[in-house]
Amino acid sequence: MKSVYSEVLRSVQGRPYLRRSVIAPNRLETRYRDFLAAIPRSASSHSLRELRDALRCMTGREHIFFASSCRAAIAQVLSFLPHKEVVLPAYTCPVVKTAIQIAGRPIVYVDVAKNGINATSVEFTEQAKPGRVLIPTHIFGVPTDIEAICDLARAQDCVTIEDAAAAFGARRDGRMLGTYGDVGVISFERSKRLPAFRGAAIIINNEKLIDPAKFPSSRLVETKRRMPIRELVFAMFYGAATSPWIYGRATLPFILRRYRSLENSPVPDGLEAEKNSPFYVRDFHAYQAALILAMLKRFDHVRARIADLVSTYRQSLAGSGVMTFVPPKCDDAGLLRFPVAFPGRERSEMLRLSLNRGLFLETNYERPLPEEQDWARFPNAAWAARNLVLLPLYARLSPDEAERIAKEIVKF
Repeated sequence: MKSVYSEVLRSVQGRPYLRRSVIAPNRLETRYRDFLAAIPRSASSHSLRELRDALRCMTGREHIFFASSCRAAIAQVLSFLPHKEVVLPAYTCPVVKTAIQIAGRPIVYVDVAKNGINATSVEFTEQAKPGRVLIPTHIFGVPTDIEAICDLARAQDCVTIEDAAAAFGARRDGRMLGTYGDVGVISFERSKRLPAFRGAAIIINNEKLIDPAKFPSSRLVETKRRMPIRELVFAMFYGAATSPWIYGRATLPFILRRYRSLENSPVPDGLEAEKNSPFYVRDFHAYQAALILAMLKRFDHVRARIADLVSTYRQSLAGSGVMTFVPPKCDDAGLLRFPVAFPGRERSEMLRLSLNRGLFLETNYERPLPEEQDWARFPNAAWAARNLVLLPLYARLSPDEAERIAKEIVKF
């Protein structure tokens, strides 16, 4: 998002938005009372056991393990498997690519579906060769045809790691995403539906492939369990900074000043630095588990609000020419963002017009994962990276605000 808005702001003079009416693109589902209530529970491991039991109930799976982050979870699973090559969508979160590299596995890319955002069984077919690991993704919570991908993997003697990082709680035909692949991973990182700063859960769905008794000792990186004090302070600050009154008047001006000064995207620090970052070395803490347990108590309410917001977007954008990517038969309540595109229009121009109307819209994954000289081989992934815009979905966003966002972008 930094690099995209840096491009947008180069052609803008003065303040490019209505300061009093900006809607934050994301707000934490965590509340201040959750932060405080979890502190007394951080001294013991009871909340870790309770969360594991809650996830067992939700998923119908016995073997649930926690990890430092979703990227660390994927690297850990890969390090446990004998399979050498990994098949990955060319458009997905770049930290998945880094996790595969840290696990020392070569990557084979597949394109995403035309006019879609996920790689489906059609795209995986050619590269589903014996001995490979397939990583299908439910990007932004939008489900792929995971049943067909898993059938393909079994027929071709492949393994599936189902990346349900952005799809916590989402169901397909009544079954929770993350429970279809041989292994599933879900995320508790800050941008996800139940944010606990970092952290993830690994769901073992195929005990013949991964022995649950041996798996916990297969750590790729040694971890330490520490109270996430710095992350707690930041999350409380973030909660205040994204409140409506503060966001438009203070937070967004600060963000845009930083984006305006960027010439290029920051250069990654390298695999070794990533491997030694808290995403890999900081173990999932009882405090984080207590936060998630608190949010689970109102999870049905959160899901109901998300479903209302998605319905609002669907209705408001129907027949407008704005391109949407959420399939008709979808667990709307399980979406993390509502992706759209503006066919025939430059995204940077759409973002500039949005700012003029008091909307700061989110983008993500602005570059396909393969090397730039190979982008032509993945035209659909390259198109998605250049064109997708994400409309917000969070419980404190009202349907009226969602309707306002949709009506504003329809005017473009």
